[in-house]
Amino acid sequence: MSIKGPEPKRLLKGKTFHKKIQKDWHKNAEGPVKTEKSITKPSGRKGRIDVLAQSDNSLVAVAEIKASDWDTMTISSVRRSVRRQATQVWDYIESQLESGRDVSPGIIFPKRPRDTELLKLIEGLFEAKGLSVVWDDESLEDRKARI
Repeated sequence: MSIKGPEPKRLLKGKTFHKKIQKDWHKNAEGPVKTEKSITKPSGRKGRIDVLAQSDNSLVAVAEIKASDWDTMTISSVRRSVRRQATQVWDYIESQLESGRDVSPGIIFPKRPRDTELLKLIEGLFEAKGLSVVWDDESLEDRKARI
């Protein structure tokens, strides 16, 4: 029998953020929203989409929620994390494309990195993979002002 202690603070913060974003989608999306939607990846393995929102009969939004703390990572760790996260999201995208749907994908993080060059690097790496990044601590007006 193993004795479990309290979950690490970082993990609890990540789970709280995850639930907050899913709740926001359920509250604010204009179409049906499914959270923790089980899917089969192209590899045949099982996966779970954090948020799957249906816009119409053929268009869905796929949103992955991550609590990555970019400020604590080395540049090589940032690049590795982006690759891993983008691959995960693309597995979800492909599962929907195989179902005949068009997909609008994105990935949501709680906060922007403090360093603006790091912010640009992360967004550029995800953009090169065809994924939009949303920073929960950034308003639409702030985003427009920095682009």
